[in-house]
Amino acid sequence: MAFSTNSVQQMRLDDSKNMLTQQEKKMLKNSWANGFSSHIFPCINEGRFAVLYSNNAANRPNTPVNVVIGALLIKEMFGSTGEELLEQILFDVRYQVALHTTSFIEQPFSDRTLTRFRERLYNYEKETGIDLKKQEMDELASKRLQKSATKCRFTAA
Repeated sequence: MAFSTNSVQQMRLDDSKNMLTQQEKKMLKNSWANGFSSHIFPCINEGRFAVLYSNNAANRPNTPVNVVIGALLIKEMFGSTGEELLEQILFDVRYQVALHTTSFIEQPFSDRTLTRFRERLYNYEKETGIDLKKQEMDELASKRLQKSATKCRFTAA
């Protein structure tokens, strides 16, 4: 798989958020998903994980890393199983809003997405001794504590 970032979040005309009633939009705005979408998701440093993927652009692109890391965070927040998380991502607009996937024609998840990503992380840590997920979680926590989550700045890893 070739690494590519998920930097452009273009909204489609048939975006699922556009199908919500005014009441639903108001409730969504006040939900955990809106805060996650605004303050945590944009701070995920996808570039840190480029080493897990091929740099051959001819290969199939990766599942967006910020979506996978965001999903892992949400999984921990709610204590969900992998199966529960997959169902929630596929059918619950709050999860799609949090992960910026409401405009995706198909949600970028399968029953193996998280397993494959964790396997890549494990193999990389085994080879290098570097725990990329821990580094990312520590950086996100630090940014959150500094209340700079709305304006994320990354340093080269």
